Amino acid sequence: MYVDVHTHLTHETFKDDLVPVIKRSIASGLKAIVVNGLEPKSNRHILKLSEQYPEIIPALGIYPIDAVNGIVQDLPFPVAKFDVDEEIDFIAQQASAGKIKAIGECGLDGYWIKEDTFREQERVFEKLIDIAQANSLPLIIHTRKLEKRAMEILEHHQVEKVDFHCYGGKVKLALRAAQQHGWYFSIPANARKNQAFTKLLQELPEECILTETDAPYLSPIQGERNEPNRVIGTIDYLAELRSWDVEKAKNMVWKNYQTLFSIT
Repeated sequence: MYVDVHTHLTHETFKDDLVPVIKRSIASGLKAIVVNGLEPKSNRHILKLSEQYPEIIPALGIYPIDAVNGIVQDLPFPVAKFDVDEEIDFIAQQASAGKIKAIGECGLDGYWIKEDTFREQERVFEKLIDIAQANSLPLIIHTRKLEKRAMEILEHHQVEKVDFHCYGGKVKLALRAAQQHGWYFSIPANARKNQAFTKLLQELPEECILTETDAPYLSPIQGERNEPNRVIGTIDYLAELRSWDVEKAKNMVWKNYQTLFSIT
């Protein structure tokens, strides 16, 4: 019973072999693959995938950079133009209709974009928080260089159901958030090569650990496309670090997923 709580199977690198990737992941033991949306195109693709495969868990969101698509410029990658408030309304409709299981990804980015976007990023983030709160859905958070500010906003709104995906901030801040709020942190498949992810696997409360891949990104094997079944290696690594057997690690993370996503 493996779980990947953050992946992007709608990415163009999967367009030629998406079905084999999904089938391979399911055959490897994944019972839940949470596919996260970024903007209108990926959000709608995710809804279609979730209708085809019960293992695909739909999460709709607006990536922080996409949230400010009308004001960002000079980025090394394209950002599609769309009406952000219309997409917020669409996500709210899908949430209230029971079509999705999480809001994400969403959050704040201070790495790619500058301070003049922060106010608008926060406005969109708070709108998505409101949707999650109104529908008792977990939030899957992207925060880069603005981890502390994202936590302040979540604290202000008294959000309980939170997963920080691929957390890159200070480990002490993450440990405090987990201990004080019970927030979750999903650890990517490249954890063996990352000191901070290793430390999180070692020191987080066991009830706050989840697994993710962020596929096609963050592969444990340099130069290869990542896939959801790579969470298996993270479970093995967690078991090694804590001197557990693999079944204990796997079952614990699955139980954490069930708790955060209210799966019975």
